[in-house]
Amino acid sequence: MIFLFQSDVTGSGINFVLNEQIARDMYPDLVEKMRPIIVETCDVLQNYKQHSKGNPILEVVIQDNEDVTVDLSPGLGKFIDEHTRRAIFENAKQIALILGEVMNRKTLERERFAH
Repeated sequence: MIFLFQSDVTGSGINFVLNEQIARDMYPDLVEKMRPIIVETCDVLQNYKQHSKGNPILEVVIQDNEDVTVDLSPGLGKFIDEHTRRAIFENAKQIALILGEVMNRKTLERERFAH
């Protein structure tokens, strides 16, 4: 299992927390591609943070079978309408795809330099 990112509730809002290794490998073009999706997702989660029973309010991981898992804080889903929940999950998957691109680029770079 690989932790990709999570969103944590803070006193004043929502913090986006990225896997440290992926953060070190980020590319500026992918940061710009990801930024509006992160902002939108955190803005939506901000509306529900009072219902979160803890942190993280949202967590995204890649399982050993390479499936991406998106989890909300336990019980939070009952406060979020279906349309909004689908939008949150779709945004999380888009971010995960971008982070996958970071990992793929970095792997290709390492392979190129190894030869």
